[in-house]
Amino acid sequence: MVLVLLAAVWAAVLLPPLLRSRSERQNDSIGDFNYRLDVLGKTNGQLRPGVPTRMTGAQRAARRRRDVMRVLLASLLLTGLLALATNAQIAWLLLGVSVAAFAGFCALWAYARAMQVERMEKVRPLGARPQLRQRVPDYELQRAASS
Repeated sequence: MVLVLLAAVWAAVLLPPLLRSRSERQNDSIGDFNYRLDVLGKTNGQLRPGVPTRMTGAQRAARRRRDVMRVLLASLLLTGLLALATNAQIAWLLLGVSVAAFAGFCALWAYARAMQVERMEKVRPLGARPQLRQRVPDYELQRAASS
């Protein structure tokens, strides 16, 4: 009896909007296409306006680091509050694991940043050539090589 009553309430809530949307919808493919084209024109082809569609590898890595940092900080906060509220050994153990994970992430991040700075200082890209004191014409280099 309770299930029948519950089904009737759900039907009363869900059926009117469903029937209304079906009666209002027109099967006009051209109008639908024009509407979608107008929406695309307003967004300039981007899926979400204001958000770039292509991200570089460095931007993706920065976003990943930021997301991991947020998750670790949230786990620290939640496990810390849980440990303080319950004073249970398992809660304190979880807090210790969260602290260790956070410290490990920060240490790895610092190490990776130090490696990146060192690489930027020591490695010169192949395309960049040091400036010659004076530019020697190519025909002189060819003559010098052939003699």
